[in-house]
Amino acid sequence: MELIQEYLALVTDVVFPKEFSEKAYFANFSKEHNRKATRMRKIAAEIEQKYPELKSEFCKMLSHENAGVRIWVAHHVLEVMNCDKSSRKAALREIRYAAKTDKTANGFGEKIWLKDWYKTHPKDRWI
Repeated sequence: MELIQEYLALVTDVVFPKEFSEKAYFANFSKEHNRKATRMRKIAAEIEQKYPELKSEFCKMLSHENAGVRIWVAHHVLEVMNCDKSSRKAALREIRYAAKTDKTANGFGEKIWLKDWYKTHPKDRWI
């Protein structure tokens, strides 16, 4: 459970950075962001490999109130974990929704990600 709490703390910091300024972004923010993103991915992999009993708790974050949290979890469920069909479906739904509705660069990134994902996971188009 501590891994879930650590993941949630990291993703919250990534989605809602405590301090943000253009200067901070270029100086330290991107390095810190990448460090946190790497750690989140490692946590998801650790749950998959060593603590499979935590996967259902991890997947519950696909219903988190914040869309930013849900999108990170969705990517890790699909890219790192071997989850049940309902969790995969929820993760894909979250990414598809962001790709359709987010008019920022993030939404465009989700469109590109989905296109690439379907190339290697064609059956996911129909989930």
